[in-house]
Amino acid sequence: MARRSKPWFRKQTGWWMVTVGDQQHKLAQGRNNKAEAEKRFNELMFLRGEAPESSDARVVAVCEAFLQWSRHRHAADTYRNYQFYIQNFCEKSGYLKVSELKPFHVTRWVDSHEWNDTSEYNARRTVYRAFNWAAEEQLIPKNPLKGMKRPKPMPRQRALTDDEYRRMLRASDGCFRVFLFALRETGARPKEVRDLTWEQVQTDRWVFRDHKTAKKTRKPRIIYLTKPMVRLMEVLRRRSSSQYVFVNGRGKPWTLNAVRLRVQRLKKKLGLAKDVCSYMIRHSYGTYAVLNGVDVATVAELMGHVDTTMVSTVYVHLADQADHLKEAAHRAVRPSRPASAKHRAAG
Repeated sequence: MARRSKPWFRKQTGWWMVTVGDQQHKLAQGRNNKAEAEKRFNELMFLRGEAPESSDARVVAVCEAFLQWSRHRHAADTYRNYQFYIQNFCEKSGYLKVSELKPFHVTRWVDSHEWNDTSEYNARRTVYRAFNWAAEEQLIPKNPLKGMKRPKPMPRQRALTDDEYRRMLRASDGCFRVFLFALRETGARPKEVRDLTWEQVQTDRWVFRDHKTAKKTRKPRIIYLTKPMVRLMEVLRRRSSSQYVFVNGRGKPWTLNAVRLRVQRLKKKLGLAKDVCSYMIRHSYGTYAVLNGVDVATVAELMGHVDTTMVSTVYVHLADQADHLKEAAHRAVRPSRPASAKHRAAG
């Protein structure tokens, strides 16, 4: 007989936790709150009593069924993102019956966090997706969140500046400096750089068979390497003892959370703007490509977009905000200096 789950304390975060099935749940924060943790644990086990297809199914039961389905069908990063939002939502509204769930409950949950527009959109989309899946699988009669507004976030309003990038580069150790350099030199998505293996590296390019837009494009994603990147690949290959190209000081591949924490520490140390993130480096690549005269279709191909929409709406927009245009606007309203006598004579 399997051992019955029971609460346990996680020192790193200060939370009482419980593992039920293959999912971990937060119960109560603080070592002295064991009684509260046990109370929440008993409530959780009670809520799990109804199967997700039951007419009395609770939100937590449907959400756990969705996560079990997602775990075997989505990429690891996608599953982790779903897991983060779903478990957080269940801590707030998991006790509700599915028939009682309304968009208001999602709004109340989102408003209890200080999330930016992108995180709020991802939170709403994830919960909606879970109940839409349950309706499609006929576990529930209909999606109780149908009609809930899920406003898309505005695209990032700027790219990382050269000054911000150089400061981050100087303040980073060797391994993370190489990671940041690769982002800037290739315009790759951070996930692509994190997950890159030597099997995907050719002399002058990276080739991804399994990638974000594979289902739409039905062709591999190819990232062409500049001369500095070709040299870097040669150096890293000689030194590497891992299947992954970019690794940390312990020889392990970078994870989403590790990169996020590194950037957070750099922002605090250097006093950088709050919106700085690793993805902004990709935006810099796209923006400078547009500024340097690379046509929109080619930029889209280089960056792995399925069409030119993203380039036109985001990178061209960011390029329009570039400093050199501000300087041009300044010069446009200033009278030019009169030509010198020497130049007049030459003319």
